[in-house]
Amino acid sequence: MGDIKFRIAHISDTHISDFGQFVNSSFEDGVELLNSLDPKPNIIVHSGDLTDNGVLSEYKLALEKLSEFDQRVVITAGNHDQRNFGNSLFDEFIGRLDYEIKIDDFQFLIINSAEPDRDEGRIGRRRMEWISNTLAKDKIKILVFHHHLIPVPYSGREVNVLEDAGDILDMAIRNKVHLVLMGHRHVRHATRVEDLILVNAGTFSCRRTRGKFGYSFNLIDITEEGEVLIHEVSIDYGKITLLKKYNLRF
Repeated sequence: MGDIKFRIAHISDTHISDFGQFVNSSFEDGVELLNSLDPKPNIIVHSGDLTDNGVLSEYKLALEKLSEFDQRVVITAGNHDQRNFGNSLFDEFIGRLDYEIKIDDFQFLIINSAEPDRDEGRIGRRRMEWISNTLAKDKIKILVFHHHLIPVPYSGREVNVLEDAGDILDMAIRNKVHLVLMGHRHVRHATRVEDLILVNAGTFSCRRTRGKFGYSFNLIDITEEGEVLIHEVSIDYGKITLLKKYNLRF
């Protein structure tokens, strides 16, 4: 394994709430574990469902909780965040629903795949056009959105995949996107479709875990040699396990 060039902590589905499915003890343990990583992540990416019901008290609590992380947290909106007109609160408390971040050789496009008061996801033609026009030719390109692009094993009956998943998958492959970071299903998973690496994160702190997977987040290390090492970090046991290893293809 080569030297780490860039490290991403990929968290998802915190479902922060003062009355819902939020497990505060798991969140606090996860923050402590993430903040103790060596080397530190260059960025923390949250792939949606920051809150449980999208209401004002949850967004206020979420801001308090996010301040506990040592690194910058970049967040995409999930379906739970946009319940109860929560999309307006996301814009006020968190920021824009679609935006670009560049850090050194890396480009992140944060994309809203959720729609108000719907569990189903859709990116749509307007966002697809924006993605295609914004993607850089000379960067390692990473898309971040909430809904899963392909079915996720061990997550139960398949529901709520992106309505336009086929078009998005084709667009990402044609534009030579390197990684897509997602959440929604509360199961960690990584796979490759052609040259595109697809990564789902499990739940960081929601009571609705799957089977015995428990609480976790992903640690994604990209080395100087172009290796992509995807680890699961178990919050329950404080254990880091290598899930998948890929090589970037340019």
